[in-house]
Amino acid sequence: MAYSKRKPFKPGLRTLTKEEAKTISWCINNGIACNVIPFVKYSGSSEDFCVEVVIKGKSSFSPNFKKDEVLDKQIEYYKYYYDKYNKISK
Repeated sequence: MAYSKRKPFKPGLRTLTKEEAKTISWCINNGIACNVIPFVKYSGSSEDFCVEVVIKGKSSFSPNFKKDEVLDKQIEYYKYYYDKYNKISK
């Protein structure tokens, strides 16, 4: 029996600004990770990815996003948690 080859889930690449890199580094150093993963629950055509947010070992999942928007959403999640938890920002 032949199986079809499954397409890999690769959201692509996105260049970060210096501010985005700083925000992501702060989050990771403080136990916050926002990971792009294949969708957890099917929600519609071409919505292949979601963002798993892990804070101090506790995980939750975003809604599903299209390939061309998921990396921007990942950065939005990092910025949200940076602004929420970084008491000495700005």
